Amino acid sequence: MATIAADAGVGVGTVYRHFATREELLDALTRDSFELMLGHLERAAAEHERATEALRAFLTAVVDDRDEMLLPSTGGPAVTGAETRAVQSRLHGAIRAVLARGATDGSVRRVVDVPDIAWLGATLAQPGRPGPAWAAVCARLLDTYLAGLGVAEEN
Repeated sequence: MATIAADAGVGVGTVYRHFATREELLDALTRDSFELMLGHLERAAAEHERATEALRAFLTAVVDDRDEMLLPSTGGPAVTGAETRAVQSRLHGAIRAVLARGATDGSVRRVVDVPDIAWLGATLAQPGRPGPAWAAVCARLLDTYLAGLGVAEEN
C-alpha cells in the first residue's frame, strides 16, 4: 500500500481511510476500469449504427485508455467484489447487444461472443505498449479482425 500511496502522491493513511485492504483498492480500480469501458461502449453503440463500427470505436477507445485501466485479462486481479461483478455483467450485456445488432445488420456472421471481444481487447490493450507504432499495429489488427467477422458463412 505504501508504494501505491507514493505513486498516487498521497500518504498511506489516505489510502487506508478509503480502502481497508489492498484487495479492496484493486477491486475498486478494476470496477472503475469496467465502468470506463462500459461508457466507451455505450457511446460507440449510440454513435455507430453498424455493429462492427461500434466495436471499432469501442476497442480503439479501450486501446487509447490502456494505461488507465486495471483488468483481469491484462494481468490485473480477479473480479471479487459484488459491485465490480455487476458492472462487468452490464459491460458483457452491452457487448452482447452490439453483437446481436451485428447479426441483424449482417456485419457479424460468425458465432462471436463476449470472450472473443474481451480477449481481442485485452490483446490490443496491454498496458505500456509504445505509442504511435503500437497504435498503427492495433488499427491493422482491428481492421483484420472486424473484416473477418462477416467473411465466411457458418459451417
